[in-house]
Amino acid sequence: MIKSTLWLVSLVIWTSLMLPLPLSNAAVSSSVPLTTAVTSSPNAAASTAPSASTNVTVPAPAPVQPDNSLSSPSLMDAIKQWVQSISVKPGYEAWKQATWTSQPLGPGTHGWIVLLQSDGKPVGYMVIHAADPNNPTKYRLTEYGNGNTPLFSMQTLYQSLVQLELMDTSYQADRLYTSPLQAVWKVTSGENLYYIDGKTGEILPPLATDSGMQGLDRPNEEQLFSLLKPEHTITASVQLPEFDPYERLPWVKGTPLQYESTSALLKDLDLQKKLTYTAQLYRNKVTVPLAVTGYHQWSNNEVFLLLEQAGQRAIPYDTAFKLGKLYP
Repeated sequence: MIKSTLWLVSLVIWTSLMLPLPLSNAAVSSSVPLTTAVTSSPNAAASTAPSASTNVTVPAPAPVQPDNSLSSPSLMDAIKQWVQSISVKPGYEAWKQATWTSQPLGPGTHGWIVLLQSDGKPVGYMVIHAADPNNPTKYRLTEYGNGNTPLFSMQTLYQSLVQLELMDTSYQADRLYTSPLQAVWKVTSGENLYYIDGKTGEILPPLATDSGMQGLDRPNEEQLFSLLKPEHTITASVQLPEFDPYERLPWVKGTPLQYESTSALLKDLDLQKKLTYTAQLYRNKVTVPLAVTGYHQWSNNEVFLLLEQAGQRAIPYDTAFKLGKLYP
């Protein structure tokens, strides 16, 4: 009788932790290992998006479920502080009433993707890493963004799987996060291997046979420049109109801009100058041009460039500088 009672109480507690929670008291269970495999069998109906289950084989596709992997009060406080700072900026107002769920970015990464929803709709994301792997109570914000197609969206993955005609097959999807702008789904189906952009859902060229994907199974600390802590706030910002970087093509054969300092770049953005950022990704195997739509400058003097890529992405300037160039 005692065992039955304890089992029932445990079941109730586990079930309650599977629900998205408001930012004021969001908490998720830490009982799930920090791995990111999403696997599926070919025998299920294909009417809904696949589940984000961790190391658990589930029918494909299935409803999206939170992979509850965080329970630290300090993590909850960190998310709340960052949301309070970001939600006052244009395009992020929906974050004020958002709930969130989290997914680990993979074993050994000490990182998580936090997906935000408001009124049942996705409104953005944050990528968080441990500031010190030896001190799991301290965190840094690696990147963030708004829009209804957040990084590692299960709905976007589902659309890509349909395009690849994999919904009636067995497959496994793993999140790989090396750095901002280099985040992919690695999808294995039988002997076939696919890489899907974690933000846009674009099926990437077959890079696995060469050096393009080497090292993508672990974070590149040289490209994770952010030291943004929860206590930091946004002290200056500019929001610029979106534009299509393919309207003009100076980034194809033109000369990139050379800024002597971050201040010089911010001055140009303050003057509403139209700039295109071109990223050279996966060891220069893929070129991605993105419109620069502003910046956020934080109280620790870190600058996050705002880039348009199926929604706004806020990327540390130092990371952007490492991965690409700016063109007029």
